[in-house]
Amino acid sequence: RVTFHSHGLGPPPTFAMGFKVPECVETDAWGPPVDSVDADRALTYAPFTRSDKFGRAADWNMTGYAKYAGNRYNAGQGGVSTVFNFFANDEEDSFSLVDNTPAPRQRYGARGKFQNRNFQRRNWNQATVEGGDMGKGAERERARQQRMQSKKQQQWNTWAHNRNRETVTYSGSVDIRPDWDVAEQVNLVQLTKLQAASLPPHEELAQCGALGVFDKTYDRVTPKLDRDLQKSKKNSHNPTTSDDPVMANLMEKKSGTVYATDAMVSAVMCAARSVYGWDLIVTKKDGVLVMDKRPEGSFDLLTVSETAQDPITDDKENINGVHKLSEESTRCNFDYAQQVLTEESENFGDGRDPFDTGDANAAKVGYRYRRWDMGGGVVLVSRHELNGVTDSKGAKALLSIKTLNEFDSKIAGVDYRKQIETQRGAVIATELKNNANKLAKWTCEALLAGADQLKLGFVSRTHPKDPNNHAIVNTQTYKPKDFAQQINLTEGNMWGVFKSVVDMCMKMEDGKYLLVKDANKPILRTYVVGADDFNDDYASEPIDRED
Repeated sequence: RVTFHSHGLGPPPTFAMGFKVPECVETDAWGPPVDSVDADRALTYAPFTRSDKFGRAADWNMTGYAKYAGNRYNAGQGGVSTVFNFFANDEEDSFSLVDNTPAPRQRYGARGKFQNRNFQRRNWNQATVEGGDMGKGAERERARQQRMQSKKQQQWNTWAHNRNRETVTYSGSVDIRPDWDVAEQVNLVQLTKLQAASLPPHEELAQCGALGVFDKTYDRVTPKLDRDLQKSKKNSHNPTTSDDPVMANLMEKKSGTVYATDAMVSAVMCAARSVYGWDLIVTKKDGVLVMDKRPEGSFDLLTVSETAQDPITDDKENINGVHKLSEESTRCNFDYAQQVLTEESENFGDGRDPFDTGDANAAKVGYRYRRWDMGGGVVLVSRHELNGVTDSKGAKALLSIKTLNEFDSKIAGVDYRKQIETQRGAVIATELKNNANKLAKWTCEALLAGADQLKLGFVSRTHPKDPNNHAIVNTQTYKPKDFAQQINLTEGNMWGVFKSVVDMCMKMEDGKYLLVKDANKPILRTYVVGADDFNDDYASEPIDRED
């Protein structure tokens, strides 16, 4: 009952509102009976033609914003705008049934870390500057942060480069027989930390041969005033230890316990820097070690780009392959050493020919036979070579003459003709990176031979595709000890490595062994071989391992 007040105009009228309860009919089905519903009134009428398409009863793909778009992507896909479709009202524009916002992409790997670190570093630098901290401590801290950032970037670039770099498997210097047993094995990485307690003193046993006088005009050679490298007609004699008559005489006198040449000693001393494979024959008898190079072997060949970041191909027919470049470098090294000498010569020591070859056209080389007492009963007797002599400040200076050859500037990463005069330091740095082992062995040989100067000649091909014609573009002079410091070569480590390898061989029983540097791993192995092996040019041909 509802009552209205008239405010003094009379009594309020009273109205009675009725409520009629609908009649409920009990049926067996859901909902009201069919007869009680007027079909015409219950059906919502919408005008349409036969060409119109009816939409879906529930269209979940069509949002409320689709009516404002051209909706050309939904054409023909069943999405039809009719009166039966649902559209959001204007007040519901901010509401959406489904969140269509794309999910953020998650970053994987270390890139996000580096970006976060860089962001923090920038914020730190900005806060430092805004805070007014401009003292020496802040400057040192900023310099340290920049060095760390540069180091991290360099490591990242090196890792990315090595990841995409092609790996090359090199062939060994000798084919290993299946019946050879490994007597000893040394990891070359461990040799880099060895140091000799003290440097062994040396004693001169003999000096012989002849030395040519260096032509100083080659010190003034430049790329613009280059000289053609001439093929020498001299003969080179470099016998192994057992074939040296002077060495045989010293063995009879029992002058030492280890006998080797300077090339063999330097190869062992610098073994940790080597990449390609090499081998030496080691014979032990009655506590005496004799090192020899294998007949028909490649021990005397020089390497090219051995330690370069981009490996050289092992294709034997490629002029820029390992084998062809080694032959080319060895030939250039000998030709240059003979061309820069004048016809004038001086006797070295007694002046006799140590090998008794009787060759009037033999190359002029001076030989020194020295004895080194390494302690512990180990005494080394070695033969050393000197290539020339020159006047230096009123005194005679003994020379060790070597050659670096450029085969392709695009591969080697350095151009002698463009950089040797203006960027000499960059050229040497690149050569130290590409030929670390070869330069270390040359420096080691110069130190052991007592050379006063190390002459390095720079030879380049006249054409990158012509390995037979070369030109001398420059010559540089170094003191062996100063150059050793530049390439981080210490005499303590040299003698420490050699003493360690000799002690390893001394522990083995008497017999014949093969000291082999693995061509693909930093490992030095010693194999037990037969007494008659290598006497008949063994391993000059590959071995069929299936037999």
